[in-house]
Amino acid sequence: MNIKITMICAIIFLAAGGCEKIDNTNPNVPSAVNPGVVLPQVMYSISNTLTHSAFEINNELIQYTCMNNTFTEVQRFKLQPSNSNQVWNLYNRLRDLNDINSMVENGTGHGNYAAISGMIRVFILSMITDAFGDVPYSEAGKATAANVFTPKYDTQEFIYKGLIDELQRYSQLIDVTAGLDFGGDLIYQGDMLKWKKFGNSLLLRLLMRTTERQPAEASALIGQILSDPAQYPVMESNADNFLYRYQGSFPDVFPLAPSYVRDFDFKYKSVSAFVVDSLTKFGDARLYQFARPTNASANTANPVYVGLPNALPVTESANYNGGYNFQSYLGTRFQTDREAAIWMTASEVFFLKAEAAIRGFYQGDAQQAYHDGIKHSFDYWGAPFNDDYLTHPSVAFDGTLPKVYLQKYFSLFFTGIEAWSDYRRTGYPRLVPGPTNVNDGRIPSRLPYPLSEQSLNQNNYREASQRIGGDDMNSKMWWQN
Repeated sequence: MNIKITMICAIIFLAAGGCEKIDNTNPNVPSAVNPGVVLPQVMYSISNTLTHSAFEINNELIQYTCMNNTFTEVQRFKLQPSNSNQVWNLYNRLRDLNDINSMVENGTGHGNYAAISGMIRVFILSMITDAFGDVPYSEAGKATAANVFTPKYDTQEFIYKGLIDELQRYSQLIDVTAGLDFGGDLIYQGDMLKWKKFGNSLLLRLLMRTTERQPAEASALIGQILSDPAQYPVMESNADNFLYRYQGSFPDVFPLAPSYVRDFDFKYKSVSAFVVDSLTKFGDARLYQFARPTNASANTANPVYVGLPNALPVTESANYNGGYNFQSYLGTRFQTDREAAIWMTASEVFFLKAEAAIRGFYQGDAQQAYHDGIKHSFDYWGAPFNDDYLTHPSVAFDGTLPKVYLQKYFSLFFTGIEAWSDYRRTGYPRLVPGPTNVNDGRIPSRLPYPLSEQSLNQNNYREASQRIGGDDMNSKMWWQN
């Protein structure tokens, strides 16, 4: 059995528990749990959540995709508590990260495990707060250690300050000269310099989110990071991308791939007209990775790509452009067991650099960063690139932010909920709501809290809901434009 799959299966087995005596001579089950055993399951679980939240929430809200045979309420801009469980359940991983920290404190595993655990914790909590707003933070994950079963909800402003401080601390904890004595790093294989780059890149993402609310503090730290790459290395090539690469053997498979065969709905997930029309206009080869040609043209000399407008009436959607055989669905790569889950890429970092330079946060070459962001995105998606693309009138750098935001939008395809977060921060790209939207044309600002919180953590839930203006999908993030 592949060691990566062995680790994942082992931790599932251990977590399940049982009363029978375990035979520790079983070669497929580790005799002692160490950070190298726990870490793979954490990465695997978060990656599944990222993929599902992209497919079910982000891609529909932000008009990457839409259904053509039925309504999904998400593409109509209606979010309900049932949409919230995927992201909220990331809290369960905090327990695993606490276990890793306890092992390190007890002398099992190098301190680099604690730094990795901390960075993943920040990633989880940033995704949760970006989805809901005020959420448990200071008391989160303390049920076992401190018997806190109803954690209070902290303000998003407080959470962001804490996450930014944490990331800086974890970056300093990393020893790039040492590896990981028990392995288990399925992302960078123990290369701690790459972990440091990931931590600083994530820090840039979070800092940019706060620039409208804490402009002086955020811009100063962004400038410090980007002006001192020796002290603050960030992602600089696709070799630094934070990707979870599924092995392709169950259970370690891209979580959408089995659905492609099994679920009718998945087969009819169309790529949006906004994406198809834009990339066609630009002569952008990423189109052929994101989408398939229509079934009617797929095996001809002239394949045709036709996107579907979001949130059309059901009958109109099903019959659009002549029906199902004349619309483009998600690319075939998303049928494969080995497609990667995307946490963060160098392309995003280059676009953050371009924005920072345009806004005067540091003395960088905004045009070069913009070009590098585009090129790295093409390279990641395996799309042929020609420098002529950079001179297209709709692409050519003009020193303004809208073009940076638009190219960043394309680069964030299937990257968790990051495109939705970036849209809420910037207001770009300019998306046209579908005719059946139920929210007055507004893309929702947050997910409602899950129903479990309303019953199990009622007092804290009510206090937080009142503070943010109601548990409503249109209540804004603290950092939102």
